[in-house]
Amino acid sequence: MSAALKAVQREDGFWNVSLHDPNHFGGKETTGTALFVYGMAWGIRHGILPEKEYLPVITKAWNALATQAVHENGFLGFVQGTGKEPKDGQPVTYDSMPDFEDYGLGCFLLAGSEIYKLDATL
Repeated sequence: MSAALKAVQREDGFWNVSLHDPNHFGGKETTGTALFVYGMAWGIRHGILPEKEYLPVITKAWNALATQAVHENGFLGFVQGTGKEPKDGQPVTYDSMPDFEDYGLGCFLLAGSEIYKLDATL
């Protein structure tokens, strides 16, 4: 699965909502990207994935999350609604912040915690 994800990572480090069609609901998506970072970082740390091949992938994704998804005021953007259909631009914006999008933050924190643990072992 990691090899397939590596092949469809966006130039900016994120993954699209649709992994099959980059033009269908194209755009940054934080939740999936964070979970992919978490999984790959865990895999590297536990010797399942080769560091040389996947560290650049998760570094690129984590840098995108940290610099683009987290806004200056701490707002976490580009989060797809839980249990909702994907939409271009995603439903979480500065003007419209549903109260059910906190799962994206949890995914981001999982990714960050695994990056932290991985960094301590490198």
